[in-house]
Amino acid sequence: MAVNVSGKILWCHMSLLSQKYTVVLVDADECGLNLLEAILLSDEKRRYCIKKFGKSPDALKYITSEKPDFVILDINMPIMNGFEICQNLKSNTGTKDIIVILMTAYNSSFAQYDSLVTYRADCYIARPFSRETLIRNIENLTMIKEGKRSEE
Repeated sequence: MAVNVSGKILWCHMSLLSQKYTVVLVDADECGLNLLEAILLSDEKRRYCIKKFGKSPDALKYITSEKPDFVILDINMPIMNGFEICQNLKSNTGTKDIIVILMTAYNSSFAQYDSLVTYRADCYIARPFSRETLIRNIENLTMIKEGKRSEE
């Protein structure tokens, strides 16, 4: 189902099993964006409103104003890379609690360490990845976040 919000189309996957999550996908590669969207829409346990961006400055502006539940970022982006976007979000009190998943074709322990420790991403996933890996990570991260909310 498509929902028009302030002139922007958000694609929503409706499921009776769970709450709706707002997710922002950021990747300069349109095929990558479409693949991530298809994976999320195939999740039978959760439903999503998805906003896709091919340009990092546009994504950052949207994320800081709309505060989605989570963001999936490609590290290798022009203008502002995924590390910079993540660092910006995690250092801002208004956006620090947004779940950030960094994705990259660079499968190195240094990139993983940098993502998680230096830039404070919530998750690092190397490409290629399986549908199950992405869905499992989202499930785990949302359960942790919801657990933190119930403790507050």
